[in-house]
Amino acid sequence: MSELVFWDLVIVGMYDVTGPTKEIKVKKLRDVSPIWHAVVWIVAYVLLVNLGDWGSELIGGPNTATAPLLVVLSIVLLLYVKRNGWSRYYGLRPLRRDQFGGTLLYLPLVVIAVLQYTKGFRDDLDLTAVLLIIILMVCVGFIEELVFRGFLFRGILSKSTLTRAVVISGLTFGIGHIVNLARGYTGVEQIVQIGMAVVLGVVLALLFAITGTILPLIVFHALLNISGNVTVTSVESEWLVLAATIVISAGYAVYLVMVLRKRGLHPDFLDSTSPAVSR
Repeated sequence: MSELVFWDLVIVGMYDVTGPTKEIKVKKLRDVSPIWHAVVWIVAYVLLVNLGDWGSELIGGPNTATAPLLVVLSIVLLLYVKRNGWSRYYGLRPLRRDQFGGTLLYLPLVVIAVLQYTKGFRDDLDLTAVLLIIILMVCVGFIEELVFRGFLFRGILSKSTLTRAVVISGLTFGIGHIVNLARGYTGVEQIVQIGMAVVLGVVLALLFAITGTILPLIVFHALLNISGNVTVTSVESEWLVLAATIVISAGYAVYLVMVLRKRGLHPDFLDSTSPAVSR
């Protein structure tokens, strides 16, 4: 299959998925079952990543198809949320200065991201490869935070307790990384990814509950993924980074739970269970 034919199929497929009729059906699903609404987007995301990886192999370069596809999906998701007036409801809102106090200035997340660079940089990446990694991981950060922290966390919270929403969304986020086995990740890399994703998923959900915004989480997520892709991988360093991440995340989570008990949920979570009022 030629590169041109591949992109023709992708464009036609994306138009079909995001057409007016399909958008109405997805909106109805969100109203009827917000949890399944999140699951549908998660499945669509996973399938698109696999399609992109397949296309990248055909084209002959890592991320050459995956990165553009996720750019398209990011735009589709952003328009979908904004057109329906759901931006604030799903956390696409700025963080105010007075809210930094309950987050320790996100410094634990900064430390976790910087830890990756202690492993050293890869020497097999050219400028194009680095740019594709940056584009891909920025999109991954946006999509995963919106889908897991926005759609899924909000969906569970509308039907259950805060504790269940935090734990289930965190576990789902972590276990969902098992699909990376299909991307050539080793067993050790997979275990490390799932372990980090679970503990960070819980922390990020708590931060969203406190601040009502996922924008800082998107930035952290993108920076963490970029650092993990441009640094050297070794079994010893991966386990050390995982252990450090778990310790830092555990302490951070305890602090965030204390903040939640003192302050309660951000007001945006208390106004209504429906995004219609968030326009």
